[in-house]
Amino acid sequence: MNTASESTLGPTKPIPTVSLAILIGLLGILCYSFYNSLSRLWLVFWNTDEYSHGYIVPVIAAVLLYMRWKPEYLESLRNIAPSAKIWGILLLSLGLVLRLLATRMGMETPDMIAFLPCLAGVVLMAGGWTLFRWAGPIILFSVFMFPLPHRIQQAILVPMKEVATTCSFYLLQIMNFDTSREGNILFISGIPMGVVDACSGLRMLTVFLALCGAVAMTINKPLWERTLIFLSAIPIAIAVNVLRITSTGIAYSIAGEDSDWVHYVFHDNAGLMMMPLAMVMLYLEIALLGMLFIDEDLPATSSE
Repeated sequence: MNTASESTLGPTKPIPTVSLAILIGLLGILCYSFYNSLSRLWLVFWNTDEYSHGYIVPVIAAVLLYMRWKPEYLESLRNIAPSAKIWGILLLSLGLVLRLLATRMGMETPDMIAFLPCLAGVVLMAGGWTLFRWAGPIILFSVFMFPLPHRIQQAILVPMKEVATTCSFYLLQIMNFDTSREGNILFISGIPMGVVDACSGLRMLTVFLALCGAVAMTINKPLWERTLIFLSAIPIAIAVNVLRITSTGIAYSIAGEDSDWVHYVFHDNAGLMMMPLAMVMLYLEIALLGMLFIDEDLPATSSE
């Protein structure tokens, strides 16, 4: 009875413990060497309003890794292609050079982001192409847990604030509200409402890009459709932010001088309503694409 069962199932292959230990050891050394810079993420940046979403990115990354995992991936550790070792060393070297340059020039964000090419290099060098295809997209996704460099943040924030102010201004006028504008300040029925940096929608855009990236990696759709879903985070985030500013302006107009409650409800807490609305828009987009295009049988995304 037992012999028949063993012959049916086949002999169980032992886990390649040596290769697995090398991979885990290299990952441990890498994390230890970057700890001094990565620790600033949760000690400093993730405790600010702009990057408080950083805590959830590693959690989403872990869930994505679990969803994409297959036990047979361990077999790839038995025979790592020489090309994987070469490209892994190149990626690791690139990350280390980036960190040396960032440290010398005092650039904090590039110093932290250098962890990602180093991580990808170690996975490719010690894990092979199969493990790299499994973990590579998640490593790229992890970029959302890092703060933007100040110059890049300002280069994005200023035009986003301008777009949000302009669209809200015209939308309020279309709805026949008495609205005028001076720079990034809207006057609704004579009451000033400033569209400051926090109202630019940059935080919403960063969070929603991360969520759309997670959706694109898990949904069973063609590559072009998943790319479209990811990129649609930009117009959806902008549209939701414009609706938030416009609704705040309408509330200011209705409340008149008694606008303290408006500032608390709409200005301070409206951000809590933005994400559910954006998710509804994303769901409608996916449903519309499903009605417009009939997909042929596709392999599961998790096997990529």
